[in-house]
Amino acid sequence: MIAAAAQKAATPLTPVQTAALARLHTAATQLEGVFMEMVMHEMSNTVSKYSIYGKDSMSDDVFSGMLDDQRAQAIAQSGSMGIAKALERQLRASVLANAAAEAKTHVGNLVGP
Repeated sequence: MIAAAAQKAATPLTPVQTAALARLHTAATQLEGVFMEMVMHEMSNTVSKYSIYGKDSMSDDVFSGMLDDQRAQAIAQSGSMGIAKALERQLRASVLANAAAEAKTHVGNLVGP
């Protein structure tokens, strides 16, 4: 049983399977980025909007929101949270089983360098 699993793991991937796994990686990383954006925004909501100079301006809020988004995307790209890796591990068999259709699925490049 273990030998069969090792043989299956050693089988080289086809170009279609490789493309499908690349799309899975992109989608999982994007999902991790969206999740981290939500976390960062909720964390920002806990910080007081008032300082010794009065209420923060709208430009401060916009800048803070954009900074949170960039930080969230950087965290997602680094893979330090492990959410994308866990999703890829769980969905790998399903994607490989239907690689022809999965390789054609459009995943926008919203996350990346």
